[in-house]
Amino acid sequence: MKAFIAILSGLLLCSCADMYVTRSQVNGGRVAAPVDAKDFGSRVRMITANCGVGAYGPSAIYIRPFCIDTAVFTGDQAQSEGEYPIRKALAPIEFAQDLKEQLEKIAPARILRSNEIPRVGWLVDGQFTLVDGGNPGGRALPGQFGIGQSRLAVRVRVTEVKSGIVLYEFDMVGGSDLQGKLGTVRASGLGRAIHFDLQNAAERVYLTLSTNPYRYGARANVSLPE
Repeated sequence: MKAFIAILSGLLLCSCADMYVTRSQVNGGRVAAPVDAKDFGSRVRMITANCGVGAYGPSAIYIRPFCIDTAVFTGDQAQSEGEYPIRKALAPIEFAQDLKEQLEKIAPARILRSNEIPRVGWLVDGQFTLVDGGNPGGRALPGQFGIGQSRLAVRVRVTEVKSGIVLYEFDMVGGSDLQGKLGTVRASGLGRAIHFDLQNAAERVYLTLSTNPYRYGARANVSLPE
């Protein structure tokens, strides 16, 4: 029995509510001009190699609320079915606000209105593919076995504004996982899960685009003893 409890506790600790990158594509931080493949002898042909070094250090970050029109929007999202369309329409705004709070750790960030176009820096946009609030009732007792869990799937795109080149593009998926009725700082428990999932997703975007967000390996001393 003690062994079973230990295994169960380990599963709960390892199955924290979070978002994970499932697929990513990276383009270099230095951009080459478009080239006609047939024009091998052209003197204006420009090819710039950056040895696989990724883009970093944007002067500013602009966030366009993600598309949600084609996303599956289901589960516990609102008090009534009549409120569903409003919750769906406001989810991209909430996520944009969460993203702004996180990405400001990298560079000054701003949410764009529909008629605004950035001129410098990075543009972060994308689309929701699944927003499932799960079932709080299912998370009440057997929720720690995955019943009633929430689910969020998002595609993120980071574009260099001046060149129009997509620097990074990645898919994320996650949710409440095996968090039960008590919840955690990252999971809602019996509450509405979408707010936690959007916060977790925004934080994962920041962590993904940062070099060393946890400051691993940072030292207080200038040099190490021999």
